[in-house]
Amino acid sequence: MDSSLLRQFGQMFGKSRAKFNQRLVIFLFFLIVSTIIWYLSKLSHEYSTNLSYPIRYESLPHGKVLVGEPLRKMQLKVKAFGYTLLKCKMSAALSPIELDLNKHLSQSYEGSKPKYFILTYRIRNSVAKQLGSDILLEGIEPDTLFVELAEMVEKKVPVQPLIETDYERQYMQSGSITYDPESIVLSGPKSILDTISKVQTKLLKLTKLNQKVSKKISILPIHQVSFSSRSVIVNIPVEKYTELLVQVPIEVENQPDSVKMMFIPKSISVKCNVALSKYFTLKPRMFKAVVDYNLISKSINKKLKVKLITIPEYVNLVDFDPKYVEFIIENR
Repeated sequence: MDSSLLRQFGQMFGKSRAKFNQRLVIFLFFLIVSTIIWYLSKLSHEYSTNLSYPIRYESLPHGKVLVGEPLRKMQLKVKAFGYTLLKCKMSAALSPIELDLNKHLSQSYEGSKPKYFILTYRIRNSVAKQLGSDILLEGIEPDTLFVELAEMVEKKVPVQPLIETDYERQYMQSGSITYDPESIVLSGPKSILDTISKVQTKLLKLTKLNQKVSKKISILPIHQVSFSSRSVIVNIPVEKYTELLVQVPIEVENQPDSVKMMFIPKSISVKCNVALSKYFTLKPRMFKAVVDYNLISKSINKKLKVKLITIPEYVNLVDFDPKYVEFIIENR
């Protein structure tokens, strides 16, 4: 008996809940529809609002360059239909307003220094045209845009490539790294160019090289400076190498004509790696090993330190021996 009553109560409650849910869905549907209709109605009306537009400065006067940080945005008071303003508000980036400096720039003087500015009421027609016929321009803020100009100068500077390399086993760099162009012409404000003695490239990392490489590398940009070339071509000669032992005679620096020096031993053994294509062209005279006569007074146990001051560019020095040599001095 009790279970029958509970079943009837549950059925009645379920029917009531279903009716409530149905009414709620109908209510929400009409609420959403009415909200959309109301919103669309509002969008068909005209409104005034402020929009922040980016500025792009164009057509610099001849021989001038823009320096400093001029204002990059201006506030425009505009009037348009709601749907037009909504589109502007939802846009990720408004198209910049282009300002022709040749056409709109004014100039005054503070002492002997020129001061450049744009009166925004004079650019109203130009700005209105760029906004299009759907938007009415009512005002521009600020009333004056100040810009700083400097004389454009040029300067030629060398390029310094930044390169890191390593090679496969039995391979080496077989000559000088060359790059083209070796120098470029910079254009920009004199105050900036006076601080620049060279330009650098982006870092180029090359690993496990086993053949000649030619790569294009971008030059690192410099703010407010333009380049005659934005990149360089770098050439790295790579070859297999072999190990070689070369006997190099020892020479004397700063030796007086009145004396003669002799060494024990007379030469050093230079152990080096040489590119295969240069193996038969490598001669001892291409190296230079020296001792300094002026260091005799500082010598220990009558031995002078040997310096290897010249080696061919296609040779990788491994080691040389001995590092110190005994000497004998005779009067001429």
